[in-house]
Amino acid sequence: MKKFFAIAALAVASLTVNAQTWIGGSFGFNWDKSKDDGAKATTSWEIAPEVGHDIDETWAIAIKLGVNSSKHGDDDAVTGVIVNPYVRYKFANVDNLTFFLDGGLAYKSHGSHKGNSFGIGIKPGVAYKVAEGISLEAKFGGFGWTTFSKDGGNKDKFGLGVDTEDLSFGIFFDI
Repeated sequence: MKKFFAIAALAVASLTVNAQTWIGGSFGFNWDKSKDDGAKATTSWEIAPEVGHDIDETWAIAIKLGVNSSKHGDDDAVTGVIVNPYVRYKFANVDNLTFFLDGGLAYKSHGSHKGNSFGIGIKPGVAYKVAEGISLEAKFGGFGWTTFSKDGGNKDKFGLGVDTEDLSFGIFFDI
């Protein structure tokens, strides 16, 4: 049994010798109001820290855990959680610029009695290393499927798009 644990420890150590762990995340804020008479504004925000581990120069695994909130007019704010494990494939490096695809699962709660969404998808992105151990990252668009479930029914969404409507920025630090 001792030999098994020793061999397992050596195997894990050999996989992580050249690996790098990183932390970071993103923050989002949105305010939306129609110009129609009597329209109410919707305010939403999201804080989503991430941690990831580079397996090699091409592949990484990561998870995003976050909190979101949305408030429409005078209604009570609806707060939920985000869980998003993913795999990153880095397909091109040009100096300090890295292009990647993130593929993963997503779960988002929309508060009690407001429903939950589950999804799977691929999202393109780019990372720029601004200094040793610090990178700025942008993800945009994506290809995927999401289902939203709520008491009384489900709603499915399938899409492909690379546009600025689904754009996020983050900063990451190597540890």
